Amino acid sequence: MGNWRLGYWGIGILAAALAAAWVWFGEPLRPSAIPPIAAPILAEDVNQHRLNAVPPAPAGERVLEQTFTAQKDGLREIELILARRDEPAAGETGRLTLKLFTPDGRLLAEQTLETRNLRHNQTYVWQIPRQGDSAGQAYILQISGSPDNTVSVWGYDLDAVSSGEFSASQGETAVQDLRFITRYQLGWSSALGHLGQTAVRDGLFFLLALAFLLMPGCLVLLLGLRWVPWDGAAWVGAALAAGTAVWPIVWYLFSLIGGRWTGQMLWLAFLAGWAAVFVLVWRHKRGGMPRNNVAASAQDHTAPSRPCDANTQYAIRNTHHTSRITHHAHWQHIALLLILLVGLGARLLAVRDLNIPPWVDASRHALITAVMTENGRTLQNYAPYLDIDRFPYHFGFHTISASLMLMGNWRLERLLLNLGQFLNALVPLTLYTAVWLMTRRRNAAIIAAFLAAIPFFFPGYYATWGRFTQLTGVLILPVLLAFTWLLARGARHWRRVWWLAALLAGGLFLVHLRVFVFFVPFALVVWLMSWGRRGRYLLATAVGAFLLILPRLLYLQSITEPVKAISYNLPGYNQFPTGYYQAGWDRYFIWLAGLLLLWATWQALRKRPWAMLPLALAAWTLFLLLMLSGDYLGLPSTSLVNLNSLYITLFAPLAIFLGVVLDRLWRRLTGWKRPLPAIGWFAAGAAVALLLIFGVRQQISILNPNTILARPPDLAGLAWLDENLPPNALIAVNSWLWLGATYAGADGGAWIVPLTRRQAATPPADYVYNRQMAAQVNQFNKAAEAITDWSDPVTAVWLRDHGVTHIFVGAKGGFLDPAALSRNPHLSMIYGQDGVFIFKVVAPDA
Repeated sequence: MGNWRLGYWGIGILAAALAAAWVWFGEPLRPSAIPPIAAPILAEDVNQHRLNAVPPAPAGERVLEQTFTAQKDGLREIELILARRDEPAAGETGRLTLKLFTPDGRLLAEQTLETRNLRHNQTYVWQIPRQGDSAGQAYILQISGSPDNTVSVWGYDLDAVSSGEFSASQGETAVQDLRFITRYQLGWSSALGHLGQTAVRDGLFFLLALAFLLMPGCLVLLLGLRWVPWDGAAWVGAALAAGTAVWPIVWYLFSLIGGRWTGQMLWLAFLAGWAAVFVLVWRHKRGGMPRNNVAASAQDHTAPSRPCDANTQYAIRNTHHTSRITHHAHWQHIALLLILLVGLGARLLAVRDLNIPPWVDASRHALITAVMTENGRTLQNYAPYLDIDRFPYHFGFHTISASLMLMGNWRLERLLLNLGQFLNALVPLTLYTAVWLMTRRRNAAIIAAFLAAIPFFFPGYYATWGRFTQLTGVLILPVLLAFTWLLARGARHWRRVWWLAALLAGGLFLVHLRVFVFFVPFALVVWLMSWGRRGRYLLATAVGAFLLILPRLLYLQSITEPVKAISYNLPGYNQFPTGYYQAGWDRYFIWLAGLLLLWATWQALRKRPWAMLPLALAAWTLFLLLMLSGDYLGLPSTSLVNLNSLYITLFAPLAIFLGVVLDRLWRRLTGWKRPLPAIGWFAAGAAVALLLIFGVRQQISILNPNTILARPPDLAGLAWLDENLPPNALIAVNSWLWLGATYAGADGGAWIVPLTRRQAATPPADYVYNRQMAAQVNQFNKAAEAITDWSDPVTAVWLRDHGVTHIFVGAKGGFLDPAALSRNPHLSMIYGQDGVFIFKVVAPDA
């Protein structure tokens, strides 16, 4: 039997190698309906996207040149926007030639275009041979043409590229830089080099963050669940979820009694907590665990009254007490570690070109973290950053980020960027824990962890929003689902974990309200599927969680109108996110789950206890979808929760469902007569390889460019602003109408308040909590975006009348055109680097 098993492993490895080779040779015969499994990873390098002028068309001896310095290795593309005055004629014979040189005159690439094929405002992407060592290298882009050429390219009449300049060999032009974007192709050496640099620079932070999150959970498990035999990896995952839930509760209760955290206090609590963990582990090693407790704990959790059988004996042999966690390693543990490391590496590569987290949410979280770091307690107001005297938002994530800020000398934006990706990479660990707790099947747990870490679109896509709070919520959710399931469906001794479920639920409420709301129906579904048994233990959990969050509920009731908040419905806010459904391969996983649901239903009808868990997950999901589809069904709906926030959470039950059912299907397949098991191993090996290749590439390139508001040059501009502008400066920034009636910063200006403590005309979106401030901000931004000519001196007077002293224009930009601002006689440019500009308002008082 052992030889056959080794042979099956060999078949699987051979299939994986063949699948990888198929991808390497260009995926021949791949159906067009299936997206490419692997493709080169391209990303922007130099980005000069502004345009307002066209230089004379290069013709004959007139040549245009733009110099630039690449920032990344692997220069691969140069994008231009063409300009011409008339439509191309059928008999046109003009030619436009692009050449790329090194400063010493060495020609690297050349492309000649027939002008009869070129149109006005056409975007042309020139692909050149990959320049492997391009980082820090200067290049000369030369554009020439035949004597009858009439095609030129767009440019900008303000210097926006500090590392380059534009020149024309003949004729006068106002253009100072071309409108051009360069892209690089990520290579293996660059990727591994970046990961190595990140490990050296931020490795200590990752270790501290992990230890900080684990410490309370380790204490909880060692003190309260000594009787439970554990899989080592599942124990760590449970400790992670518990610790993530405990810290918000500890911060909040400490704040309620008037306490204020400092860095020294947090370090003392951290070190004392780990000292207690080591003492408890030492005592447990000496004390051991009775064998009958192990057997009792290993009962089949899907059938509380089921006697000890062969499956239970398997669980007994393959579980162990906390005192022996490190002594029992299995191949699944090694696989899980590799999955987590690959997932973390891919997520770090996804943000390799960022120094500020993306999107609107990130600047909000930065502001809340900054306020909590300043005050050492959960928020009651936003002093000293903003004049807001209430805080209805959830703060659980921010207790973690603020704690780490107090414990180390980290830059706020870097901490949030790294912490977000680190938490994202840890979600598969809690999914592994949840599946193992509910099934005691490591293979099922590994499948769930692999899917969420690699091929699933979520949770990886959370990075593109900076949606740290919901991400932290879904880190806790799987383990809470597992303990809720065990309360109602597990063996009798699991009744004793109601307090832990209450702790997780209370922490989840403080971390993210929506994820908590999504969880609640699961307890109802499980209770109904158990025919009302164990209801008092679920009720005890609910009461315990309610008591933990009662002070917060009373506070929210005092500063908000709950009925109005629940009944409020923002038009268009509850649309189904079809774009997410179509992204990546997620729809194929959903289709697969639908097919497997039919088989699981058949197995449930045949009284197979394991099938109840997949049916519970499916019923819970369908119930949530139904309850949030009011706009489609003609029923009442609310903007408190919506289909978007639900859909991006459903990867968790989907991963658990697929892990459980695929594991059972695999067990059935491998029990059949030969050669069917060999065919199964071959298909599994190929599928794992293809999912791994596709998933890693997807995770690395998962960011949506439209959500990247603050670009790398913005951080240098913000640092200069912080050092040179007076503390009482009021700074106008680019903005846009983000959600409802809320404006948000459109570029790096969104980060002025949390990073510099200066006031911005458009602060982070929390400004809506102050009605007077919201009215002023909205009125100013509505008027500002209506202005069409910022070179008019009247606009500077208008800014001064509104108290504005400076203007910040980020690299992404918006309605504030720096070229127009530079021509305004009442504005003075005091900073201009790489597309980031700062102006001082010098207009006289009106």
